[in-house]
Amino acid sequence: MMTRSATTTFAGRASNMRRLRRRATAATAATRTYCRTNGCASFLEVDPVTGTERCPICGYVRRMH
Repeated sequence: MMTRSATTTFAGRASNMRRLRRRATAATAATRTYCRTNGCASFLEVDPVTGTERCPICGYVRRMH
């Protein structure tokens, strides 16, 4: 069982990690698309020939707009 201070430390750290991820994603949003499916933390690879974007980790495919 964790102490109250350890629990607070882990919760704060997780919150900071999510905030930093959102900030980093916002900076690269203009150039790269973030996957976000089922917790996948990778960027989609663009295929201009077929007009799709594909995740190399989970295999998610979406059409480019």
